[in-house]
Amino acid sequence: MKRVYCHILVVFPLVARPKNTHFKIFDYLYILQSLNSIKSMTLKEKVEQALDTLRPYLETDGGNVSVEEITADNVVRLKLLGACASCSMSIMTFKAGLEQAIKKAVPEITAVEAINLTDPDSPEATLPPVN
Repeated sequence: MKRVYCHILVVFPLVARPKNTHFKIFDYLYILQSLNSIKSMTLKEKVEQALDTLRPYLETDGGNVSVEEITADNVVRLKLLGACASCSMSIMTFKAGLEQAIKKAVPEITAVEAINLTDPDSPEATLPPVN
C-alpha cells in the first residue's frame, strides 16, 4: 500500500494537488482493489463468505452449515450441521436466512437446496434452545 500511496503523490504533485485529494484517490484505489479481489474469488469462496455472515448466529444455537456441492447449473447444496440438522425451525433458517444471504451476495447462484431439512412435524424435530 505504501507503494501505491507514493505513486499517487507522483501523479498529483504537491503544488497542483487540492487539499486531501490523495486520501480520496487512495480510498478509491482501495475500493477498486477490493472489488478485484472479489471478482477473483471462486464461486464457492463467495458462497462461504455469504454464509460466514450468518454462522455466528447458527453457532450460538449449536449449529452450523456446510457447502456440500455447487453444481454446473450454479445450484448450491447445503448441509445443516449440529443442532440445525434436527431443529424444527430449520426450514425457516434455511429459507429466510441462508438462501436469501447467498442469493443476495452471489447473484450467479440460481438456486439453493438443503440436503437435510427437518420436517417440523417429525418426531425427531427439536426446538431451538431458549437463551
